Amino acid sequence: MMKRIAVVSFCLLVAFQICNAKAPIKFGKVSIEDLKMTVYEPDTSAAAVVLCKYGYFNGNDYTFRTVKRVKILKKSGVSLSEFTFPGPENMNVRGRVFNLVNGEVVEEKLKKESVFKVRITEDWYNVRVALPNIKVGSVYDIETVQSWLPPEFAFQEQIPVKYGEVVLEETMAVDFRKRTRGFEPIFNDGTTRFYVKEMPAFKAESFMDSKENYLTKFEFDILNINIPGVLYREFTTSWEAVNDRLAAHTYFGKVLNSGGGFLNSIKKEIQEKYSDPYDKMEAAYEAIKKIKWNEHESVYSSEEHLGGPFKDKEGNSADVNMMLYLLLHKLDINSWPMVMSTRENGQLHRFYPSLDKLNYMFVWAKVDGKEYLLDATDELLPIGLLPERCLNQFGRLVNNESGRWIDLKTEKKDRQTFVYDLVIGDDLEVEGTLQCAKYDYAAYHFRSKYKDFASDEEFLQHLESNNSGLRVKDFELTDVDSIKKPIKEKYSIKISNLAQQVGDMVMINPFVFQKLDDNPFKLEERKYPVDFAYKKERLIMTKITIPSGYSVAELPKPSKIALPEKGGTALITYNALGNVVSLTYKLKINKAVFTPQEYGYLKQLYGLLIEKHAAPIVIKRNENEASL
Repeated sequence: MMKRIAVVSFCLLVAFQICNAKAPIKFGKVSIEDLKMTVYEPDTSAAAVVLCKYGYFNGNDYTFRTVKRVKILKKSGVSLSEFTFPGPENMNVRGRVFNLVNGEVVEEKLKKESVFKVRITEDWYNVRVALPNIKVGSVYDIETVQSWLPPEFAFQEQIPVKYGEVVLEETMAVDFRKRTRGFEPIFNDGTTRFYVKEMPAFKAESFMDSKENYLTKFEFDILNINIPGVLYREFTTSWEAVNDRLAAHTYFGKVLNSGGGFLNSIKKEIQEKYSDPYDKMEAAYEAIKKIKWNEHESVYSSEEHLGGPFKDKEGNSADVNMMLYLLLHKLDINSWPMVMSTRENGQLHRFYPSLDKLNYMFVWAKVDGKEYLLDATDELLPIGLLPERCLNQFGRLVNNESGRWIDLKTEKKDRQTFVYDLVIGDDLEVEGTLQCAKYDYAAYHFRSKYKDFASDEEFLQHLESNNSGLRVKDFELTDVDSIKKPIKEKYSIKISNLAQQVGDMVMINPFVFQKLDDNPFKLEERKYPVDFAYKKERLIMTKITIPSGYSVAELPKPSKIALPEKGGTALITYNALGNVVSLTYKLKINKAVFTPQEYGYLKQLYGLLIEKHAAPIVIKRNENEASL
């Protein structure tokens, strides 16, 4: 009995100490030293610094309070006066801005009209804040208070954090899971207080999927809330539980079971025209693509009924893809919704279920034994090509059973070919043709850019301005509007700077406008995977007819480079026959993702390619011609 009393007394003492521990920051109490600060010594390049970030979960009233203090050090940091973060509708937001004017501290409050809330779901919002009078030297405080735990608490940001701390009081009422992401150390003082000091700014690297996968932070999932006699609610104890919650959600399952009578006329038209199931699926896909996506990503519909977005011909990503799902069901196509986290939002974890991490949905369908992933938000995407934002490892199929994982990797590539047939004149001006073919993701990206040009003249101006020395005399594009086919381009061109006179030699770079001259991989080591999203292929074939009276003085050496584990290959060959020289270049990147351990090989590959691309073909005038 005495032992039990001692344990209880100890727990009460710990709880008392936690509740009365001094917070490292008090909202609105800024020191003169912070206002006079002009540089952050651990990182003198920083445009701003988080002086302190403090989070506190109260185990008595189940609220989570965050206070963050930021110092603006450079002009480029002023943009931090506007930011957006997620939260519940009842989140309370306070802000203060402090400036030092003639030695006096001038304080300005964040006005209510400068806090904007945009609904994402029935109980979750994006909160946008615009702070007043931010300039170099300003310090601002921002405080948020919400019920329960937020989805995450980030210790690391894209600016350095001088000090960060979170206190998570223990409570029997809220059962939650905490998992750690990131590469920087987090220290703890007991089991409830966690902190960091001089956290470096997160630096994005080339070909990254999302910073959210690598920022040092805690991610929270509420498993259940149990307040005896008041509330019991189960949340994300398993992915099967997530499946059930989605199925019962007003803006998900109930919408998908609404019937969609507004689609009956489209259904009838498709049934009258097509009998083959694949043709019906494709026709439904193309019909729904006429609904414009408003650029808002969501796993939930914007309204309880999709008739409104259908009538307006516009909606968020879920509105559009839920219409596709409803139409496919009307056509008796086996289909189910797919939910996921987009690349920018970060990856899902198979072993840590999270409803809050889901931010996108599209459609899985099965026709004649073959599975298809369909996203109708982009009119330029053919069946079989997912938008890059969806290529994020895996997604979750939501069905009437327990759901299942679906691999979101793609075998489609960014594949491009370039064929040059060029003639060098006596004046070293170069004329000839360029034929290009772009497949799959390369074709999609070309179409996406091309549609933004007001005219062909504007397209050509852009092409010439981005390729020094190029003048296009004539061109032809084939199958730009046929999204299931590759794009073919043919240009009649003149190039003023390809053949360069150096003494009695003429240097020619046969890679022409596809020459690599910058290595995207500059770090000695890399902490994060290299993620290209999809595989890549390049083929360049260049045929150059040199002027009469010239001969080849030097051809670069052929090369063959291979990455380990069949990760990629590069093959470069040259040939000279009479007055014709030629290049054949084949590059294959056979993996979409490379680990940090493979980074060195990838960096070396691109370094060697840049070196090989810089090597010119050298021609010179024949001696008997020169003597004339």
